[in-house]
Amino acid sequence: MTAVPPIPAPVRVDPRDLRLPRWVIVWLTVSAIIQTYDACYVLLGPLSHEGGPLAAMWPGHVFYGSFDHRYAQFDAFGSAQSWANLLEVIVIVWALAHARRWSGVVVALVVTVATFWKTVIYFLVEISSGLEMTRQSLERGDLVGFLMVAVLPNAFWIAFPLAVVIVLGRQVLRVGRAAGA
Repeated sequence: MTAVPPIPAPVRVDPRDLRLPRWVIVWLTVSAIIQTYDACYVLLGPLSHEGGPLAAMWPGHVFYGSFDHRYAQFDAFGSAQSWANLLEVIVIVWALAHARRWSGVVVALVVTVATFWKTVIYFLVEISSGLEMTRQSLERGDLVGFLMVAVLPNAFWIAFPLAVVIVLGRQVLRVGRAAGA
């Protein structure tokens, strides 16, 4: 006769760890809107670019394109990143629809890691190319414009996702520890 193993005690997890924090929901919502808007600008070029019939819908992007030529003209990397943005938005919408479930936390963590690294890669591609797409603003002596338009806004796309990754990563770690106890 085989001994029956004892039934483990129920895992005690803080219910707040099983759902997305409100500020993360706000960030993901804003992120999805911006990523969709941004991807449409890039993928609809040249219609959406300066001089195109749809350019008035993206005045900020047309201005940004004067600092980052990846946005002012077709660029394969920029196009690929825009398609990745749209895929991320689909995953974000799924995570938001499951914001009160553990699965929403895990999926939000995964998609935010993707957002973070995609932005880091964007910077690394630009740096590795010798600032191929942004150098012209420095060559015309516009260091402040370069920093305020090309660098600072993009830095938010590293800082905010990193904050989300830290917060959701800690949640996943706490739930994992509780389940392992």
